Amino acid sequence: MLPRDRAEKILTLGAAGWSVRAIAGQLGHSEPTIRDYLNGHTTPGVRAPRPRLLTDLLASYCRQRFAEDPHLRPSTLFSEVTELGFQGGRSTFYRELTQGRLSPPGYRQSPAQQDPPEDLPGVSRPFARTPGDAPALPRPVTPITGEALISYLTRLAHANHLTVTEVLAVLPSWFSTKASNRDDRAQHHMLVPATAEALQALARLTSTTPASLARALPAFGTTSPHSPVRATTACHRCTARRGIHQLVPVHLPVHEKVCIRHGIWLADAGQPHLDLAACPEIITAQHRANQLLRRHTPQQLTLACQAAATAIPAWPASPAAIPLHWRHRLLTLQTTNHHRGIPADHDTYTHAAIYPDAVTLAAAILNPNRSGPIKQDLLAKSPRPPGQQKP
Repeated sequence: MLPRDRAEKILTLGAAGWSVRAIAGQLGHSEPTIRDYLNGHTTPGVRAPRPRLLTDLLASYCRQRFAEDPHLRPSTLFSEVTELGFQGGRSTFYRELTQGRLSPPGYRQSPAQQDPPEDLPGVSRPFARTPGDAPALPRPVTPITGEALISYLTRLAHANHLTVTEVLAVLPSWFSTKASNRDDRAQHHMLVPATAEALQALARLTSTTPASLARALPAFGTTSPHSPVRATTACHRCTARRGIHQLVPVHLPVHEKVCIRHGIWLADAGQPHLDLAACPEIITAQHRANQLLRRHTPQQLTLACQAAATAIPAWPASPAAIPLHWRHRLLTLQTTNHHRGIPADHDTYTHAAIYPDAVTLAAAILNPNRSGPIKQDLLAKSPRPPGQQKP
């Protein structure tokens, strides 16, 4: 934007009959700039609004990801939306996140992603500080895939009739630092050099192989940083088979909505699980979603499912279509899970009931050339993910 006096000079010369080339040569500005002022595309003293690069669909994707993972780092989300076609830079993305109020209320980045981790009282650096060799605990505990580190340490302590503080006292201070952060998946550069030694120390204490601990616990940073995850709790039937009767917080791949083995809908963190025995088509939809990942990324699948959900009719077109509509599935889920005390208007019911239709339409969005004629009407109404063209 030019200073107001310069812009007004352009308008004065233009009103006097000067040509665009003559004004540009006189004032030293480019011809497109002169033309914008003369044609009224730019107003003196008014900065042109920046184009919004975060489209409505990408903004909805960001809201969903923050809902699925409350501790999701903006830098990680930036990588995800970049793969989905976001054209702006990191600073532009952060600015539009703030302007659009897309992050959840009260959200702030965890200390692990901004500043060096704070030491706990009595714990000094370096983070590789190792206490004296401690004997292995008598009762080893098997970690659950994706389990939060503090959850595993708590279960380990309870199984051996100890407190978490007592367990941390015999482990390197790396664990105290990790446990004090809300997001133990963050790999701060000051902690990375001590990760291998910390893993070995926990393996000795629990009589477990380092490989199995690294595969199960995201805190050790062995999972792919490009695979988006969501916060939930482990399937209660899976944990019950291992004698675990409390909720186990985990981070699972973003596309995993169902425990296929037990037919359980795995809602987001803090939401109830649902028994899907009466709706096997939801389990089948999870299988289909897994197949779609052979050709598409988890980010593309998530965005396509989100776009599909907005195009699915809220009500059946005719009474004959009721048995095939997702609201019939919604009623079935409410009936079969009523004994668990879940309110009938809980959003989890709707998310699970609409899932098969969303996956079916998402497959058509991702593979428009393979969609049948029946889906074309819905496909035409659905918003297109970046990079996808309407058939």
